[in-house]
Amino acid sequence: MGKPTESQSSQQAEDEEEHRPSARQILHAATGDRDAEAEALADQAGSVTEEEALIAVQRAHGEAGPDAPQTETDVAKPSDAEAVRDERRHD
Repeated sequence: MGKPTESQSSQQAEDEEEHRPSARQILHAATGDRDAEAEALADQAGSVTEEEALIAVQRAHGEAGPDAPQTETDVAKPSDAEAVRDERRHD
Protein backbone atom coordinates (compact mmCIF):
# COMPACT_ATOMS: atom_id res chain seq x y z
CA MET A 1 0.00 0.00 0.00
CA GLY A 2 1.45 3.31 -1.01
CA LYS A 3 1.20 6.78 0.39
CA PRO A 4 -2.30 8.32 -0.03
CA THR A 5 -2.67 10.83 -2.84
CA GLU A 6 -3.45 14.44 -2.07
CA SER A 7 -7.04 13.84 -3.19
CA GLN A 8 -7.41 10.83 -0.87
CA SER A 9 -5.91 12.76 2.04
CA SER A 10 -8.26 15.67 1.39
CA GLN A 11 -11.29 13.35 1.27
CA GLN A 12 -10.22 11.64 4.50
CA ALA A 13 -9.86 15.01 6.23
CA GLU A 14 -13.34 16.04 5.05
CA ASP A 15 -14.82 12.76 6.31
CA GLU A 16 -13.17 13.19 9.71
CA GLU A 17 -14.36 16.80 9.95
CA GLU A 18 -17.92 15.74 9.13
CA HIS A 19 -17.92 13.25 12.01
CA ARG A 20 -16.30 15.53 14.59
CA PRO A 21 -18.37 17.56 17.06
CA SER A 22 -18.49 21.26 16.20
CA ALA A 23 -16.79 23.85 18.38
CA ARG A 24 -20.23 25.16 19.34
CA GLN A 25 -21.31 21.71 20.49
CA ILE A 26 -18.10 21.19 22.49
CA LEU A 27 -18.61 24.57 24.19
CA HIS A 28 -22.14 23.65 25.25
CA ALA A 29 -20.98 20.20 26.38
CA ALA A 30 -18.36 21.85 28.58
CA THR A 31 -20.87 24.26 30.13
CA GLY A 32 -23.43 21.51 30.71
CA ASP A 33 -26.16 23.08 28.55
CA ARG A 34 -27.54 19.84 27.10
CA ASP A 35 -30.37 21.52 25.16
CA ALA A 36 -27.96 23.89 23.41
CA GLU A 37 -25.54 21.02 22.82
CA ALA A 38 -28.34 19.00 21.22
CA GLU A 39 -29.35 21.96 19.05
CA ALA A 40 -25.76 22.30 17.82
CA LEU A 41 -25.61 18.57 17.10
CA ALA A 42 -28.92 18.64 15.21
CA ASP A 43 -27.70 21.61 13.16
CA GLN A 44 -24.51 19.76 12.25
CA ALA A 45 -26.20 16.42 11.49
CA GLY A 46 -28.95 18.07 9.48
CA SER A 47 -31.12 14.96 9.16
CA VAL A 48 -32.14 14.53 12.79
CA THR A 49 -34.53 16.31 15.11
CA GLU A 50 -33.39 18.16 18.20
CA GLU A 51 -35.14 15.49 20.27
CA GLU A 52 -33.09 12.75 18.60
CA ALA A 53 -29.94 14.80 19.08
CA LEU A 54 -30.79 15.32 22.77
CA ILE A 55 -31.10 11.56 23.27
CA ALA A 56 -27.66 11.11 21.67
CA VAL A 57 -26.23 13.86 23.90
CA GLN A 58 -27.72 12.26 27.00
CA ARG A 59 -26.25 8.90 26.01
CA ALA A 60 -22.82 10.44 25.49
CA HIS A 61 -22.90 11.95 28.97
CA GLY A 62 -24.27 8.78 30.60
CA GLU A 63 -27.55 10.51 31.41
CA ALA A 64 -29.93 8.31 29.42
CA GLY A 65 -30.23 5.52 31.96
CA PRO A 66 -28.39 2.27 32.61
CA ASP A 67 -30.05 0.36 29.77
CA ALA A 68 -29.40 2.99 27.10
CA PRO A 69 -26.75 2.28 24.46
CA GLN A 70 -23.51 4.17 25.06
CA THR A 71 -21.64 6.28 22.54
CA GLU A 72 -17.96 5.87 21.69
CA THR A 73 -17.06 9.30 23.05
CA ASP A 74 -18.29 11.66 25.75
CA VAL A 75 -19.45 14.19 23.15
CA ALA A 76 -22.06 12.88 20.72
CA LYS A 77 -21.24 12.80 17.02
CA PRO A 78 -23.68 13.25 14.14
CA SER A 79 -23.57 9.48 13.61
CA ASP A 80 -24.77 8.97 17.20
CA ALA A 81 -27.82 11.16 16.55
CA GLU A 82 -28.43 9.36 13.26
CA ALA A 83 -28.35 6.04 15.13
CA VAL A 84 -31.06 7.35 17.49
CA ARG A 85 -33.12 8.44 14.48
CA ASP A 86 -32.78 5.00 12.91
CA GLU A 87 -33.71 3.24 16.17
CA ARG A 88 -36.84 5.37 16.51
CA ARG A 89 -37.92 4.60 12.96
CA HIS A 90 -37.79 0.89 13.73
CA ASP A 91 -39.92 1.22 16.89
